[in-house]
Amino acid sequence: GDRPVLSCLTLAAACDGGRVRTVEGGGELLERLRAAFTAEDALQCGFCTPGQLMSALALLERVPQPSREQIVDAMSGNLCRCGAYEGIGRAVARAAEGT
Repeated sequence: GDRPVLSCLTLAAACDGGRVRTVEGGGELLERLRAAFTAEDALQCGFCTPGQLMSALALLERVPQPSREQIVDAMSGNLCRCGAYEGIGRAVARAAEGT
């Protein structure tokens, strides 16, 4: 089904016949997330940003107004080497508010 997967652990062959969506797949909600990540300083080196954005997108599509706990749960598994977790959480909440 439509669910985020960890690209570093998913073989391309396992996606055969399925639909794969990436950050290049755009949309208004993804653009709102990108703006919120910038506004909240939620990206530093950029290594984890695509995965963070896609996890956040999947959450907001499923739960438009998530709680802090839902945000933390949905974003778990995405490792940020720079430790920008607080900014990432704020960015997801900001995008959910539509600002």
